[in-house]
Amino acid sequence: MLLFLRPAVPLMTVVLLGGCAQFPELDAALSEEALSAPQPELSDNRPLLAAAGDGSLDEMDQAALQSRAAALQDRTAGLSEPVIGDADRADIDAAHARLRQAAAIVAPDT
Repeated sequence: MLLFLRPAVPLMTVVLLGGCAQFPELDAALSEEALSAPQPELSDNRPLLAAAGDGSLDEMDQAALQSRAAALQDRTAGLSEPVIGDADRADIDAAHARLRQAAAIVAPDT
């Protein structure tokens, strides 16, 4: 047996045994109406899946999707522009350089 699994065996045992436990609080939380309710009726979903399997779009849907894709591409083009302007970037770089000089005075590299 793999040695690194040995500490996990007791934990796995407790977890697995916990799954077999009874929880009367959960059973008591169900109302009599819920307990006596009929089982739900399952329906056949094959016709729905067959219709969805076509994957065909009418021209209206296709045009709507293409216009939405174009709008999203326009939004992404706007998001790829720099957030900070050139003047602000220059101020940040100058402040960064001043801080690096001050740090070199306070704590010089040895």
